[in-house]
Amino acid sequence: EELLKKMSIELLEGGLLMRALRDFNLPKITGDDMIVFMGLIKDLFPDVFDAMPRARDAAFEKLVAEVAVENGLQPVDYFVQNVVDLQDLLDIRHCVFLIGTSGNNKSQAFQTLANAWTKGGVRGKTNYRDINPKSLTSNELYGYVNLATREWKDGLLSSTMRDLANAPEKGNGWIILDGDLDANWIENMNSVMDDNRLLTLASNERIRLLVNMKLIFEIRDLLFASPA
Repeated sequence: EELLKKMSIELLEGGLLMRALRDFNLPKITGDDMIVFMGLIKDLFPDVFDAMPRARDAAFEKLVAEVAVENGLQPVDYFVQNVVDLQDLLDIRHCVFLIGTSGNNKSQAFQTLANAWTKGGVRGKTNYRDINPKSLTSNELYGYVNLATREWKDGLLSSTMRDLANAPEKGNGWIILDGDLDANWIENMNSVMDDNRLLTLASNERIRLLVNMKLIFEIRDLLFASPA
């Protein structure tokens, strides 16, 4: 903050722009691309690169560390930053992908963040429902119409979204889709992940992902994801 006070208006504006570009993109960049990205940012903003530190919320980081200890985890800086990065992404996106192999803090990151939001009280109580889409058929996941009786059979994902949307307590509701990505089950999610935020079922029912609801995909890689 002392550095910001000493900077001129021109440098301050450039620094704020640099901080926005850097802090917004860092959570989305893998380690291999980090060096290239930071080099580009330094070339574009040489005057303010070192003078503009990353914005930090010390109180929230302390809360994350406390929740981690309560859950039997080590609150190392790397893990706390993982949780902070996830919160930064959820602040601007309703759909987030957690990518990595087993042991890369994917599950513990969102669980710790949910517990921190609940314990902190500022963002309200946070509940999450964990679904493995690879363990279900498309009909079991989204629901289907029985052609013999014309009756609608609800799916696990459709019923979960409806339950969270109709919950009497409007806290935070997260749907965790924990399973390898493939086009068979994720294609129907396109309209949910974009700005429409709508899941359209075979029964013509449309379920909206409300502003207090988030989709978190916990996957290994994007090798089998379609361009859509």
